[in-house]
Amino acid sequence: MSLRNRFRNDDVGATAVEFAIICFPLLLVSLGVVEFGRALNVRNDLAFAADFAVRSVLNDATVPNPDLDSTIRTSFTGNRPDLLQIDFGTAAEAGVSFRTVAITYPFEIVVPGVSANGMTLSVSRRIPLN
Repeated sequence: MSLRNRFRNDDVGATAVEFAIICFPLLLVSLGVVEFGRALNVRNDLAFAADFAVRSVLNDATVPNPDLDSTIRTSFTGNRPDLLQIDFGTAAEAGVSFRTVAITYPFEIVVPGVSANGMTLSVSRRIPLN
């Protein structure tokens, strides 16, 4: 048997080559799932903080914005509540007055090389006053 035919019919190392081909995409998908779960968790924390502010306004419609700001920041269970950007406003629609709360948070992606600037997560609520 010639040397060329021996290498053509040899299966030793085929599994290692197949694993090397599949490993990188599988790793990327796994890390993507983890990052998506982290982002969903932070977005859930933002929604919890916004709902806490809504409850405060529904209990006392005259609560000042600085008090609401501190309420939101203390109820946010994420890593950096100082990065929260909180905007308050008022709106009227069909004779009903609303107080609005919008919260944004810069989410940093941990996986290197995916995105240099991350993404911004946001939540907003409209609270009827009448």
